[in-house]
Amino acid sequence: MKKVIQLILFLYVLVNSAHAQQIASVDLTHPREPAESAWKHKKTALPKGCEKLLPGMLGDGFVLPSDRGPRDIVLEIVKLSNENPVLGSEIQGEIRLRNSGKYPITIPWSTAPQIIEQDQNPNSIRWEEGRFNVRLRHGNGLENLGQPLFGSRFSPGSELTIRPGEWITAIVEFKLSPQYALPGQSIKKGKVELFVEWEQGAGSKDIKNCTVASSWFQYRDYYRQYNPSVTININ
Repeated sequence: MKKVIQLILFLYVLVNSAHAQQIASVDLTHPREPAESAWKHKKTALPKGCEKLLPGMLGDGFVLPSDRGPRDIVLEIVKLSNENPVLGSEIQGEIRLRNSGKYPITIPWSTAPQIIEQDQNPNSIRWEEGRFNVRLRHGNGLENLGQPLFGSRFSPGSELTIRPGEWITAIVEFKLSPQYALPGQSIKKGKVELFVEWEQGAGSKDIKNCTVASSWFQYRDYYRQYNPSVTININ
């Protein structure tokens, strides 16, 4: 009986360790121009019978798992290009996103925004976006210089499924300045703690009767994020 229990435990550890691995990596430090800008400013083709498109309904909301239970993930800053930077300088960092929960998660995984329109009806488009945001532990978000990730279920390979125990890495770039120029949002010199968050959303655009309806749904409560921090010294 003891040997049977030991065998079961061995197989359990073996199966779980098989999933505990890095499965992909991506470099997000390439400039956003011109691909993302060109896509966002691309004019929508007019449907037959429409002289112009009118703004329609704007929707927003949140995406939740089917069982309403949050998905656990760990976001870590693994490495920084400079741990003693000057205020206002640009830094590259290696980020790790690990699925620490019990269920698989799916995230957008393409750096090409054009994939959003592949194999979709131009009058009814669905897509997802994701990005890593570096923040001060006791402050605000920092200026993101990297590009986002795009995904669509209609474009094979543009989405990535991460099973429990698996992780991905990403190279990101940010600037030691506030993401938004607001009063009282300055960054002080000295030791500060940085951490990274994962932001994901689902968008849609529908054209009907010469009217454009758009929506954006956030994954804000979809994930339960654990975000350990690292300390740098700003000069």
